Amino acid sequence: MNRTRPFLPYLAGGLAVAIWGATPAATAILARDVTPGLIGVARLMACAAVLVPVAILFRPRLPNDRRGWIALLTSAVVGFFGSFMMQGLGIPRTSTTHAALILTLPPVFTAITQFLLARRWPKRQWWVGSGVAIAGVATLILGRNLAGAASTSSLAGDLIVLAGAVTVSIGYVAGAKLSARIGLFAATTWSLLLGAAVTVPALPALLGGFANVTWAGWAALAFLALLCTLVGFAAWFWALDKGGVASIAPLQFGQPVVSLIIAVTLLSEDLSATILLALCLISCGVYLSRRAVSG
Repeated sequence: MNRTRPFLPYLAGGLAVAIWGATPAATAILARDVTPGLIGVARLMACAAVLVPVAILFRPRLPNDRRGWIALLTSAVVGFFGSFMMQGLGIPRTSTTHAALILTLPPVFTAITQFLLARRWPKRQWWVGSGVAIAGVATLILGRNLAGAASTSSLAGDLIVLAGAVTVSIGYVAGAKLSARIGLFAATTWSLLLGAAVTVPALPALLGGFANVTWAGWAALAFLALLCTLVGFAAWFWALDKGGVASIAPLQFGQPVVSLIIAVTLLSEDLSATILLALCLISCGVYLSRRAVSG
């Protein structure tokens, strides 16, 4: 039994990465049945339906100071509501492959947010890595017409997904600060519930928009709400806690590979030389910048 324990964090981390790798595809499938503007709303509402009884039963802690409430509001409104809305709006307007690669950038944006808050100048290696990663995104967005593979992507969609990568990064930083005050479970639960509360005015539109959803759409929503959000975050943070950030964090570099495999095999998207070049540049850049932050 003891021999298997060291592998459990890697299995949990790998599970989270595999789940998150399918997020762009699940969003694209749901967008076939639902207006893109309702996808983020539906995802938050579905999470809330699960978490409300959990919150009533376990009564997780709330912040007891001003900074804690600011962190909670930022995590909820910017991190969850903002990123879910941007992903829901952006992914249907571009290709799954483009969205998958752009969504590998949060580590870079998270580091930028941390540097700005700490007023600390990053290392030279971080600048090099960030420059390489941004060059990869530029190659992906500006090279859409090269190799004839970008007919399903759009500049607007790419930029919206990019905005989602920025908002989720801000949410990561706020969530980390909130978790230090009230614990990870409480921080995640209240952030998701408060993020869902923001979407309450859209509930009538949500009910009408889901009147004719197919079984595939419902399955995609369940995957996004339950697996991508609840199971994915729980497995990932548990893996980081038990296995260590330095050991587990590199597993996240497998996320775009999972997304690309799903996009090519299940959604029949093209895998062009431009996309492969962007994948190499973004992955190398994120790796270098992460090394600079953790080293």
